[in-house]
Amino acid sequence: MSKMLTKAGGVILLGALLWMGLFSTGIAQQLKIGYVDVVRLKKEYKEYVATEARFEKMMAVWQAKADSMQNAMKDIADKLEKPSPLLTEQGKSDLREKLLVKQNEYQLFANQVMGQDGEAAQKEAELSKPLIDKINTVIKLIALKGNYSFVLDSTAGSVIYASESFDLTDKVLVELNK
Repeated sequence: MSKMLTKAGGVILLGALLWMGLFSTGIAQQLKIGYVDVVRLKKEYKEYVATEARFEKMMAVWQAKADSMQNAMKDIADKLEKPSPLLTEQGKSDLREKLLVKQNEYQLFANQVMGQDGEAAQKEAELSKPLIDKINTVIKLIALKGNYSFVLDSTAGSVIYASESFDLTDKVLVELNK
């Protein structure tokens, strides 16, 4: 197979092989299956760890801005809740309007930066995509060199049990961290 299997695709393919009874024939003896702990790869692949740290710094800046905006809204809301005797009706109205503006600004910021397709999600994808592509390339190379028919992700829930002798994680980490 020239393309990496998706998690679901791997499970479906293995299920189909079992259903067809191929594991009881000689074909099963020709299959070589390995697995990789992707969570461990992400924790121990030095370039991935460094990239995650860079992204976390960006997130901290965005979060600080969000916190500042929320604090500004809270200050205005507190002034409205505990009005000063010097605060006129016009002053209250101005504060309500100011609070509404701040809430709209915050909502816009939250959507643009923290939203599902926001700047943070885009930056995370931009930073992680080359590393994930590299991980997949290394896994594929190890699979081809080792004559593996399948390499599964043990953390995706598709591997219930596997002997540690089939774990390719260390080989992948060695290649990635060169």
